[in-house]
Amino acid sequence: MRADVRHATHNDIPGIVEVLGEASAWLRTRGIVQWPDQFPAQVLLASLAEQELYVVLRGDRMAGTVTLQWSDPMFWGDRNDAGFLHRLAISRQHAGAGRFVVSWAEDQVVAHGRRFLCLDTLSSNVRLRQYYEDLGFSAVGEMTGPVGHPHTAAHGAWKAALYEKLLTPRGAAR
Repeated sequence: MRADVRHATHNDIPGIVEVLGEASAWLRTRGIVQWPDQFPAQVLLASLAEQELYVVLRGDRMAGTVTLQWSDPMFWGDRNDAGFLHRLAISRQHAGAGRFVVSWAEDQVVAHGRRFLCLDTLSSNVRLRQYYEDLGFSAVGEMTGPVGHPHTAAHGAWKAALYEKLLTPRGAAR
């Protein structure tokens, strides 16, 4: 499924909050508490300020959002060999665009001269863990969710499964 990805702007924040809320509500119907009902705008604004917040577009409609960070010491320590994928959410009417967004993120990481795409998800979200494994990610660890993290409001105590994928430039032998 083809889409376009661009940096988010302040005007995109309400739509991003809506997409994240829709994804959270949909996951809850499946018994998965992944995110809070309403994602904290201050987290999104911090990512916007760092130019790490993106919107996924299909035509002129917002299909989703993703955050691609170049540093994530809370979960990954001091790594300069990776990009870190967070808050990937696709509107239900554009389901299927997630694979495209992950591929886009891989290309961004390689273009930045880095070798790994890293992400985390709730350890209890078996379905999402399988999705990432099907995309070539490998589980490399688990950690207890940090106190004060936005997800703690939705979960209380929680654990994150850490995943990474070794990347090579497109067309190069792996």
